[in-house]
Amino acid sequence: MTALRNPFPLSNHRASLARYLRGIVVPGLCVAGQIIAERLPAQYARDPLRPSLVLWACDAADGDLADALPVAAAFDLFDRFLLLHDELTDGSAATVASWGLGQSLNAGDAFYALGFRSLASDVSNPGRRLEAARLVGQAILESIEKNNDDVARSASLTAAAMQAGAVVAGAPEQIARAFAEAGRLLVKDPMEAVAAMGHCTSGNDLTAFEEIARYVARQAA
Repeated sequence: MTALRNPFPLSNHRASLARYLRGIVVPGLCVAGQIIAERLPAQYARDPLRPSLVLWACDAADGDLADALPVAAAFDLFDRFLLLHDELTDGSAATVASWGLGQSLNAGDAFYALGFRSLASDVSNPGRRLEAARLVGQAILESIEKNNDDVARSASLTAAAMQAGAVVAGAPEQIARAFAEAGRLLVKDPMEAVAAMGHCTSGNDLTAFEEIARYVARQAA
């Protein structure tokens, strides 16, 4: 994975997420745990922006970021699971060459389990967290279904990330759905996403989202 070509937005949220991820206990007494430790560096994250969007959405909806951190971590871990899954599918994973297919599959399963364990950790509001878990599960199913369409896959996952952040914050359903739509548009038409987001947030939050949209547009160029 090449270095990011442009400054990364939401650096404060990214730093908070990195600190939280460092506190996650990874199984270390088996080969799968060694593979996971090997793949935790930043270059093995499919989309470093998406987990941070969970935190941005929670903040923009006036929520408690401590409640959103486990959800953001789950998105990070699921992104890593999906990346490893894709590599195993197309045969490009150096992991297989080093550890074998069986152990690599076990590591993918472990990433998946760690993601759901994170979703169930440090829960403040069980109802909101359960809805966030439902959104994550649905997005992963859509991602698997759209395996050959990278844009559609990313749109589904990004929509779920922003909606989950708003849900954890306690945003009304209509607002949470608006965040989801903005997340979907962010992948397909970043500037249109800003217009959509303008209907449900303003001020510094909207300014931050505009920066995010410009970053996404530059990365896609």
